[in-house]
Amino acid sequence: MPKVYFIGAGPGDPELLTLKGRRILDEAEVVIYAGSLVNPALLEGLRAEIYNSAGMSLEEIIEVMKVAIGEGKTVARLHTGDPGLYSAISEQIEELKKLGIEYEVVPGVTSASAAASTLGQELTIPEKSQTVILTRRAGRTPVPEREALYELATHQSTMVIFLSVSMIDAVVDDLKRGGYPEETPVAVVYRASWPDEKVIRGTLKDIARKVKSEGINRTALIVVGEALKVSMEELGMRSRLYDSDFKHGYRGSQGKNKRGKLWVVGIGPGGTEHITPKARDALQKATLVVGYTRYMDLIRDLIAGKQTYETGMTREIDRCRYAIKEAAGGKEVALVCSGDPGIYAMAGLVYEILRAEGPTEAIDVEVIPGIPALSACASLIGAPLMHDFASISLSDRLTPWEVIERRLHAAASADFVMVIYNPRSKGRAGHLKRAIEIISSYRRADTPVGVVKAATRKGEEWIITTLSDIPYDKVDMNTTLIIGNSSTYIWQKRMITPRGYEKKYDLFKT
Repeated sequence: MPKVYFIGAGPGDPELLTLKGRRILDEAEVVIYAGSLVNPALLEGLRAEIYNSAGMSLEEIIEVMKVAIGEGKTVARLHTGDPGLYSAISEQIEELKKLGIEYEVVPGVTSASAAASTLGQELTIPEKSQTVILTRRAGRTPVPEREALYELATHQSTMVIFLSVSMIDAVVDDLKRGGYPEETPVAVVYRASWPDEKVIRGTLKDIARKVKSEGINRTALIVVGEALKVSMEELGMRSRLYDSDFKHGYRGSQGKNKRGKLWVVGIGPGGTEHITPKARDALQKATLVVGYTRYMDLIRDLIAGKQTYETGMTREIDRCRYAIKEAAGGKEVALVCSGDPGIYAMAGLVYEILRAEGPTEAIDVEVIPGIPALSACASLIGAPLMHDFASISLSDRLTPWEVIERRLHAAASADFVMVIYNPRSKGRAGHLKRAIEIISSYRRADTPVGVVKAATRKGEEWIITTLSDIPYDKVDMNTTLIIGNSSTYIWQKRMITPRGYEKKYDLFKT
């Protein structure tokens, strides 16, 4: 049966389109792409009818879809990044539902993940920031007052700010008004993963001047927060440690030093269809693959015959040190992470160890982004992340529970859609109930909640329920919860957070 596929094209690099997205795009008979943002290289060799939506209205786009489906054709609607984030699929889905047209959302690598990869770090650093806020400043399209940039800045977490670089002066003023010191590091990533990608680093004191001097006023993300210090500070140290004839614990005497390679690879949420070609290429090139056994099990077919180093839980430091040591010895090593390496994963730990212990000049490190669990979960249950959201881990192994509670209060009171990672384990069975108690003090009992287990993996399960009816006995460490905001609703067994298009475009006028 023909249907419309909303496909995440990724941030720009054609190799960051997922295999599933590539397959559907190649098989589609009609392709509608966001011409101002999608890399045209993705369209090369297609036999489909191709439409550039840059100059089309919503009604014209829906008409093309309607006619194509009526003719029994498959439609690929290609959006930049991940369709679940600032993509405008919600308004299209609403119209398709009215017409009774079947659709499917295929997640992609978001530009936020690509930007973190370009910066060479993760956005969640223990004791620095365990929360990432994805948002935008009010411009021609307003945002709710409770989500004003200066209000969100009070959290002092890592922030990734979309669609706002043209207002860089106002952004800086809002961030400082919210409490960020002038010395807070900032990075502006222009066209992440494209050939003309550019990174501008600075602080709140000078970033506006630097951005304007480069003439950047669009297609750039603003990343701000103390977490950026991990990749911005220079150690300023040189010693015999990096002499190719000097033997130490990480490297034998090599004469002419052979540089090793360490890929920190995001394998996505689990299903091998969601692994990017770039990640597959790194796994293929690596002579040694290092990872948590459960994640290695997800890619056994891809690493068959390779040397591996595997551990159980709570051995993250051991895995990273081993990967660094072997790469420093000249090997090509892939360190495997679930989801995206820059979100609750290993990228930051690798850089922290290198910063503290070295060797910083003996290896090349490359972080390869992957589809985060939150994107995979959102695609299963509808479009719950269409507006600003905050992700919070309930694991208190590295972050004190008091800090986690404070962040739960802050995110819930600000009416964010909330993504809850690591909700429950044997050692902290009561944390989730306490978290829901906190959230319930700010949200209605009938607030929609998506409970997703093992997204894209064997044993995948999901339900949409409400805040008062969460099935705690079905929640474990493989589960992610998505808790709606005051606008989120359930429609035809799907969870949707409207972004406000109905007000801007009069979508529902009769």
